[in-house]
Amino acid sequence: MAEPGSYRDLFHRSGRAVSKLAQHQPEVHENFWKVHEAAMRPGALDRKTKELIGLALVVSMHCDVCITMHARDCLRAGCSREEVYEALNVAVMEGDGPTMVYAGWAVEAMEEYMDGRVAAPVPGPEEHAAHHH
Repeated sequence: MAEPGSYRDLFHRSGRAVSKLAQHQPEVHENFWKVHEAAMRPGALDRKTKELIGLALVVSMHCDVCITMHARDCLRAGCSREEVYEALNVAVMEGDGPTMVYAGWAVEAMEEYMDGRVAAPVPGPEEHAAHHH
């Protein structure tokens, strides 16, 4: 994880950078978020399960900003600390050494939100722009 600052700081910094890119082909970014919302909409799997899957995937992909978003969204969806830990350990089992490091960072991001060190606001358009793989 890049230092200094919180996970949320990283999230916002990335959001500003990606927003600049989105100005050049906004339809690409708008469509990304339409797909994201459609995929995360409850169906056979509830939102909580989908967030756990998303977190495990982005940990395996080693995406700091994505980890921050999905750790926050797991909590918003009602995931317990234990559920997050189990999902992260599945990612570690399927991943490698770096995945274990990123799983640890996901725990720190979750704890940052849970401990109230930073607020977990409702995502706005700039926060959506921050999420990319």
